Amino acid sequence: MENSRALHDELKHIVGESGILSDEQIAAYTFDGYIPKAVVLPASVQEIQDVLRFAAQQDLSVMPAGAGTKLGIGNLPEKVDVVLATTRLNSVIEYEPADLTVTVEAGIPLAVLQTELAKYRQFLSLNPPYAAQCTIGGIVATNASGSLRLRHGTARNQVLGLQVVHANGTVVKSGGKVVKNVAGYDLNKLYIGAFGTLGIITEVTLKLSPIPVRQAILTASFQNVQDAADTGLNIVGSQTLPMFVNLFVNADLRRNETEAAASENLPMLVVGFGGDPETVAWQLTHCKEIMQQNGAIGVTIVEDEPLQNLQEAIQEFPADSRDSERVIAKLNLKRTDVAEFAAQVVDASWARDVQMMALLGSGVLYLTVPVASDTDFQLLANALTQLRESAMARQGNLIIETAPSELKRHIDVWGAVGGRLSLMKLVKARFDPDGLLNPRRFISSI
Repeated sequence: MENSRALHDELKHIVGESGILSDEQIAAYTFDGYIPKAVVLPASVQEIQDVLRFAAQQDLSVMPAGAGTKLGIGNLPEKVDVVLATTRLNSVIEYEPADLTVTVEAGIPLAVLQTELAKYRQFLSLNPPYAAQCTIGGIVATNASGSLRLRHGTARNQVLGLQVVHANGTVVKSGGKVVKNVAGYDLNKLYIGAFGTLGIITEVTLKLSPIPVRQAILTASFQNVQDAADTGLNIVGSQTLPMFVNLFVNADLRRNETEAAASENLPMLVVGFGGDPETVAWQLTHCKEIMQQNGAIGVTIVEDEPLQNLQEAIQEFPADSRDSERVIAKLNLKRTDVAEFAAQVVDASWARDVQMMALLGSGVLYLTVPVASDTDFQLLANALTQLRESAMARQGNLIIETAPSELKRHIDVWGAVGGRLSLMKLVKARFDPDGLLNPRRFISSI
């Protein structure tokens, strides 16, 4: 069905007038230069089933989405027919504060859920970028997490149960609604991080955490990346038990001009703590001692409103910018390799304006590379490929999360997965035999 107007009319029979976006509204779901033929917003699981069955009959591709913040992750698509967004599935289904669990529809925004949970001094311990827009379903489908993964883990650790609609319309449930749910196969893990290639997540049960009574951040600059990284790893391995330990290179997160001038262009360590006031006070004292013993410059405690501003800056660091094009790459490394790779990037001729954030406790290194009108994308692709090969030689990897479509024509954003590929293809063929869901955009064009 090539005529987009005819397609819209057919889909309106399924989702209603309010369940399909107008041509003017589709811009939010445009990615890699592709404009979807239609964006549908089903209001029920039944409507999702009907849309999928219709798409299968018409040989249309379906791109699952929440708010659309991560649609650009993946290789270039062959075609973009229907984007299926879950944003109208946005209710809290069941919340048990005493059990520290909540069940929600997939389209509820993270910010809305956190506001509801805060009424009971609880929160979901995930702080991925796009905080104001991203949905729970999108977070789970991409296994997004954030700096708090050091203390709480990723989305894989927070999800207790899922409801998913497969490409053929079958509704399946995995996991449960209690924390100690260990019987049988853990099918949750199969859908988490699958980028919607195996099914559309419609319902999620999550475990929660109490909001710390006191939160504080320590910041300090260092003369070089190695000293900052070594100090951060010392803190990670200490008894201070931080919530996160992040290293920033060429990224100005300071809150005033005096601080910025005092440590201009120096690597900065940012360490977060949360708990009861007495414990946090002890953590801050001992962490400050570790920093000072290792040559830290300008150790500062951040709390209250400045704390919130800094937390937001940290959370949004690996987010795409609407104001300027850039490449965002994510390296997964051993903790002890992060400093070496950060230094390798600092010394590279192509990386003069690259900014970096390393989650030292997790071995994750984010790079943001600005893109100009005269950028040589082949040269940039070669540099990223070389960095990826270095990471793979040390059992790591490099994924390009955001990039202009021109760069994607020169490089596979995912990289090779080796012997696991055959098993992944078998799983995809079993769950989505016709390649309906997000086709050819995942690893090795699955």
